[in-house]
Amino acid sequence: MIKKVLFTTIFFALSLLADFNPSLYIATLSEVSNDTAKVDDKNISIGASGIVLHSFDDKHKTIIANARVVSKENGKLTVVFSKFDRLVQKALPDYKIKPSKGDILILNYLYNRVLPIVPDQESLKEFKENFPAFEIVHPDLFGSKLFFENEPIPAKSDFRSNCIKNDYSLLFFKIEKRGYFVDCNTFDILGSVSSLKDANTTQKPFYTRVLNIKNSLGGILGEKDIGDYVRYYKKLLGIK
Repeated sequence: MIKKVLFTTIFFALSLLADFNPSLYIATLSEVSNDTAKVDDKNISIGASGIVLHSFDDKHKTIIANARVVSKENGKLTVVFSKFDRLVQKALPDYKIKPSKGDILILNYLYNRVLPIVPDQESLKEFKENFPAFEIVHPDLFGSKLFFENEPIPAKSDFRSNCIKNDYSLLFFKIEKRGYFVDCNTFDILGSVSSLKDANTTQKPFYTRVLNIKNSLGGILGEKDIGDYVRYYKKLLGIK
């Protein structure tokens, strides 16, 4: 998976993505202090996430940390590190290797795959036409998870667990006539697009062919859902 991501180059409609560069960013760490580092800014969004690779020798490498861009100033990004938690194996001993000079930083990790959260089928078609270079994670995959977990109101934790399970890190939310690219790990808005078409209908919690997502009691105590689609996702993303 890592090799596939390292050699993937994605081209986008620049007019639509003027404020968001989702291309893979790779840099060798040189300015490292405690759990932070500074690297050159290559038009990377605040909130973008990634990983740190540590080499034991020419043939053996491993992921040792998550990375998150927290600020940018004077041509530099400030990146904060945390424990890598995508591949948990309790049978193996825990490692205590921290990012250091010479390790490889990879930002925009798994941004080549995106889950569109949109109100109707036409909106999904619109996304595919506008951004053909993305590999689409079909909303049915997330809808199935919510169906079997009896969760008609998806929370940030639901999005994050599905991203980890299915190897992607980017979400797209269509809210009214605007779209927002969101990092699945940090849930920060990385960029937005405007002038999208009005949705013909609004399906809750989002467009999916998986229907009748109900709570654990099957609606015995009343149907539960996200309520107003626009209001719910604006609140989830912190949009006013």
